Amino acid sequence: MRAVRFHEFGPADVLKVEEVPEPVAGPGQVLVRVTAVGVNYGETTIRSGAIQRVTPWNSFPPGVLGGEVVGVTEDGRRLIGFALAEGYAERAALPEDSPEVPEHLSDHEALALFLQGTSAVAALATSRLVQGERVLVEAATGGVGNLLVQLAAQRGATVVAATRGEAKLAVAKELGAHEVVDYGTPGWSAGVDPVDVVFSSVGGSVTEESFELLRDRVGRFVIFGFASGEPVGITAADVFRKAVTVSGYGVPVSPENIRTAFTSGLRPVLGPVLPLTEAARAHELLESRTTTGKLILVP
Repeated sequence: MRAVRFHEFGPADVLKVEEVPEPVAGPGQVLVRVTAVGVNYGETTIRSGAIQRVTPWNSFPPGVLGGEVVGVTEDGRRLIGFALAEGYAERAALPEDSPEVPEHLSDHEALALFLQGTSAVAALATSRLVQGERVLVEAATGGVGNLLVQLAAQRGATVVAATRGEAKLAVAKELGAHEVVDYGTPGWSAGVDPVDVVFSSVGGSVTEESFELLRDRVGRFVIFGFASGEPVGITAADVFRKAVTVSGYGVPVSPENIRTAFTSGLRPVLGPVLPLTEAARAHELLESRTTTGKLILVP
């Protein structure tokens, strides 16, 4: 079968299509014919080696990529789950208890709601957001951000969507954001009123400015990523000074969170669809930050 691998850290073109042995389903596993592969920004940081500078990682070249896939079993069930080895491939082994994709969702929609949707659900629960509060969502048109905008609006919050560029600002408004702000503009936070909750995923100076927007003593800062790869200069002294709560969250993909993501009426933003052979191009698009929504590969 064909799979995409890399043999050294580097730019997107280190990704190569190779012929590799088909996986064999072991105990508690099921083999699927892959019909769609979700591509996540985090996979670009694994391929480039950037994640090694931020957090320990156990994937070293020759590397395999791709966690989330939709595939069809031999008996015709359409499952979604995390590939147990390579996911950028024509076939994959999934855990036997992987959930079936509801009939009302396409492969693309299901992938947009599986990891990113459950992450949004988990982040929202961690925030303890209540009706009437103000919330800022960084990268508001990204895979998780666009769903957080919708979930927070459903909860009755005033949503401030922080993203980059006129096109993405327009998308954020369509998603239900009450205010939009371009964090690519120097001093972008100066015109934003204080917020009760920040959902942070960018890192670097964007995250530092977002942190300062939190209301003292009541603010909650929920971190679900650091897509820029830049370190965040928030210190324990800063948290003490503002008397706010800073939180991450545990593994978001659980049966309950999957059900919530699949049944909450969310309209995921769907991004480009590319053939598996153009995995390098998919990574280039994500790294250019010009795309919106979920990007998938089709074998």
